[in-house]
Amino acid sequence: MTGFLFASITIFAWGSWLAPSQQINFKNQQIKIFYVSISNLILAFVVGLFQGLDSITFENFWLPFIGGAIWGISGYFAFLATSGIGIARSVGIWSPMNMVVSIIWGVCLFGEFTQSSVSTIVLAIFSIIIIIAGILIIVFAKQKQEQSDIGEAQKAGRRLGLIGAIVAGVLWGSFIIPLRISSVSSWVAAFPMAIGIFASSAVLALSTRKSFALEKLSDYPRVALTGILWGIGNYACLKTLELLGTGKGYTIIQLNLAVNTLIGIFVFKEVDPKSKSARLIFGGIIISLAGVMILGNLN
Repeated sequence: MTGFLFASITIFAWGSWLAPSQQINFKNQQIKIFYVSISNLILAFVVGLFQGLDSITFENFWLPFIGGAIWGISGYFAFLATSGIGIARSVGIWSPMNMVVSIIWGVCLFGEFTQSSVSTIVLAIFSIIIIIAGILIIVFAKQKQEQSDIGEAQKAGRRLGLIGAIVAGVLWGSFIIPLRISSVSSWVAAFPMAIGIFASSAVLALSTRKSFALEKLSDYPRVALTGILWGIGNYACLKTLELLGTGKGYTIIQLNLAVNTLIGIFVFKEVDPKSKSARLIFGGIIISLAGVMILGNLN
């Protein structure tokens, strides 16, 4: 029961973390991820005080740090995606890709599935095909008016958003690899990881040479909430995997995809909820989730 409670926290935290800062007018996405990284770092430090920061040494610091640095770059591309094509499509693309990429890394680096039966391998390939099919439905789920009534700048923004979602999917499927190689506890590794997120985000933000000031005073707590929600989801995810196991736990928390989609369509009206485009996005996500559930429960 406790495992499902933590899974629920993860689903709603990761399903809503993008929403608070989605409509803030940032000068660029680098500054957005920088602010998110600050609140996540503060949360990780507070949690680390209770989990044992004294167990972090010079040797076991760097791998989680590198993983965090990759996450920070991933976050930048993710915000490019949500800015260009909205939350529903972005998460519908990058979330299933995360699992596919992580499985590929698992096979290549850790020999996962290499000792599996032929039927398991066939099911794995089948599930990946299902996931890719769902992603393609989401990518091409566009209303006719979306294609004809927007200017070239908006079309370019949407192309950039699509690229951002794909890159975020690849990188977020890869950032966990340094943490898996590291011997430090995931709970403790979260702090050097948060430092890595902050470091890469700071470099990205400073490279733009733009002012860090936001337009409204109320924008600061909203973007901070985005980082805090992601961090809460991250810790709840760790407890979920600990209590339910990696396959079952990771599969269940993918339901955050549905929460993100509902928020994107019904709160931000990224597409008309009654349109064919919305139905295709929902259908693509359901198909992808089916593939993720099969893949997540294979041994």
